[in-house]
Amino acid sequence: MKTFERLTGEDPMEALCRMVVETTYDDLPEDVREFGKKQILDIIGVSMGGSGMDGIADVVAFVRDQGGKPESDIPFFGGKVPAAMAAFAMAPMARAMDMGDTHYEAGHGAEYTVPTLLAATGLKDKTSGRELLAAFIVAQELMIRTGLGCSFKSTEQPGGSAGGHYIFGAVAAAGKLLGFSQAELMNALGIAKLMTQPHDASMYNEGASMIRFHHGFVAQDAITVCRMSRLGVTGPVKEFLAGTQRGYYALFARQGRIDLEAVTHELGSRWEMMRTSFKAHAACKCTHTGIDLLLEQMQKHKFTVADVEGMHLDVGNLNWTVVAIPKAEKWKPETVPQCQFSLPYVMSTVVHDGGIFLDAYTPQARSRADVRAFMTRISAQLDEKLDPLGTRLSTRLKDGRMITGVCTVEKGHPDNPMTVEEVAAKFRRCAPFAAYPIDDDAISRVITNVLALESVSDVAADVVRPLVPHNVVGRPKSLTAEAAT
Repeated sequence: MKTFERLTGEDPMEALCRMVVETTYDDLPEDVREFGKKQILDIIGVSMGGSGMDGIADVVAFVRDQGGKPESDIPFFGGKVPAAMAAFAMAPMARAMDMGDTHYEAGHGAEYTVPTLLAATGLKDKTSGRELLAAFIVAQELMIRTGLGCSFKSTEQPGGSAGGHYIFGAVAAAGKLLGFSQAELMNALGIAKLMTQPHDASMYNEGASMIRFHHGFVAQDAITVCRMSRLGVTGPVKEFLAGTQRGYYALFARQGRIDLEAVTHELGSRWEMMRTSFKAHAACKCTHTGIDLLLEQMQKHKFTVADVEGMHLDVGNLNWTVVAIPKAEKWKPETVPQCQFSLPYVMSTVVHDGGIFLDAYTPQARSRADVRAFMTRISAQLDEKLDPLGTRLSTRLKDGRMITGVCTVEKGHPDNPMTVEEVAAKFRRCAPFAAYPIDDDAISRVITNVLALESVSDVAADVVRPLVPHNVVGRPKSLTAEAAT
């Protein structure tokens, strides 16, 4: 096992880069490899489901229209395009369902790194499963530890800005896959530092489609950055994360939550990426403790929506900020992203349907009178004593009973994980929602190959191409677009 200590006077990013460049597949512990394969399978699955959601087909058509060197396949649609444009097309699919994994401090990294890697396979004659898996794991670790250093999720960032560190993970993934040296990777990351895209939290409150398309810009830029670095374009590499004036963390310094030690603590011996959470429900993670509480109450106390008078949710500060305010928007969501990020919409759907999946976001589902009417019986309040993602649910039944419970560890949390079998079942559940039909044999082949990546000699042939539809006729189906009506 290789470990990496931060040298005297060294910026933390330099230590992270050494970890990325020097760590091989054989250096990775077995449990870390298995976790990485499960993550990759999960992101490919939610990308498949997301491929049929609104706006995705338009972006794919835009990408195809640009032309260019045919390097990488576009899964779920078909066609070969330049690798960076393939990444631009694929990455939004990974976020469209809002069912990808997330790290509690670093956010949605795998939704950027997996599409970047799959697109970057087109830049090589052949990419083995071992190469892909190692690149994914070390890139995730770099991205997550960068988020740890500024307490990305638990700190209210200035102006609502968030997510600039995602491009570092995507660049590290592509750079590792392309065999970058330490100097090459630091230079590529230096270029990326000038292209960081901290996005304003208003896109969540407003339900803007940039929630998903932001991923495309980051993944595309990551591949472009690596290729430009190889051409000799140079970026700033000093005071990278640290540095009160020019370091990336200077943006967040006034919050007083910068922890440079956290970035490299036990680097190489403790894998923070294994503290990533998976999603069991197709909605923003900030609703999941509430969903699990409601499903538990319904099962234990044997009630249905007809028995419920009303619900009140006390929620932690992250849940409150993301899915409960502003009330005018959360209690009257219209677009798919607005519904995905609406606590009352999600909870009302769950109590009616016994769960929530992609079919909750069709135009017909979003206009259901019963779901909309019940939302007025749901109230929420901030409880700063709860964990940021914690929920206390009080359900008042018409027979006078009040059922109350608290959840801070939802299904999919590292302390309550989804099994490989559950992730594979989720993968299969996503398949019918793909933009074009993917046959059962292809689905089975991809699941088998991803869970045995160490034996795959060509990822493009054995993982990506089985997901390219054949004999495509007509426009793809769109589950959530208004045109579907």
